[in-house]
Amino acid sequence: MKKSTLALGVLAASVAIGYPLYNSLLGAKAVQVSESAQVNKFAEYHHSDSFITAQSLNQMMHSGQDVVVIGALNPLKPDQPIAGSFSMWRSDYSAKDGAYDFGGMRNSTEEMESILSQYGATPESTIVVYAANAHHDAARLYWQIKNLGHQDVRYLDGGLNAWIGAGLPTGKSEPVVTATQYKAPQPQQESQALATLDMVLNAQQHTDEWVIIDTRGNDEFDGSATKSGAYGPGTIASSVHINWTQALNDDTTLKSASELKALYGDVIQGKKVIAYCQSGVRSAHTSMVLTEVLGAEEVYNYDGSWIEYSHAHYEKNHPQVNVINGKG
Repeated sequence: MKKSTLALGVLAASVAIGYPLYNSLLGAKAVQVSESAQVNKFAEYHHSDSFITAQSLNQMMHSGQDVVVIGALNPLKPDQPIAGSFSMWRSDYSAKDGAYDFGGMRNSTEEMESILSQYGATPESTIVVYAANAHHDAARLYWQIKNLGHQDVRYLDGGLNAWIGAGLPTGKSEPVVTATQYKAPQPQQESQALATLDMVLNAQQHTDEWVIIDTRGNDEFDGSATKSGAYGPGTIASSVHINWTQALNDDTTLKSASELKALYGDVIQGKKVIAYCQSGVRSAHTSMVLTEVLGAEEVYNYDGSWIEYSHAHYEKNHPQVNVINGKG
């Protein structure tokens, strides 16, 4: 959907119910976060430099450092971006229509290079990603940019919510920059983090070596709900259910390393991991937690996720694609 169409939808909604109510219902909720507590928490993470606080980001943006800040923000919601940041949405970093038989897949390396070039990024830039309320979209961007082989990518813990809570400026976004010719440093790195349908089928046959984690909501896992884009209800056979939100505190920041180890440790111990959800967004968050917080190796995000898997089962009748909690 074009951004102009989405913008008209925002305007119509605002007129219909009143902007203050609209903003209070759908806008980012400010949260008060202790920066010192965050810094101490990060110190326990396996890759502490993959995370940043709102205050540290603000300082970095005003110190002349080479930093590119990107918000994964839904244009249908009334969120004001971080001042000085760029913003984009799933349609911008997803595959073009017709590239696949189903939706939700990542865009190409060349398309990501074009986007980062427009933002003035180079392979040496620090790239910080953020989102609002639910921060899985920031993790999806994190995953896609890391897959380019870009070294310094950071996730804003607490996202726009923590930024607003710290009283930091919003609104003046989409800065004018000199475009670059960004080239992915190691585009082949994608194969080290991407799960395919064939990998999922192989993992189901080797559960002593692999674990598949369903990061969706309870209703999706038990088959009582099917999100738009999927071809039927259910879950991937042999998967373990851990809702991605269990990795978060009530204020939307990440939990401590010890809490996350207690949540995932026994499940992933000695195993290679495939995480999935509806379209590889929520599972990207879980993948980030497992690799960057817990230091797990051989963690793969299933880009096609339930959309592709359900397509193979319900539309293609793939004989090896087994579903539980499904229909028929």
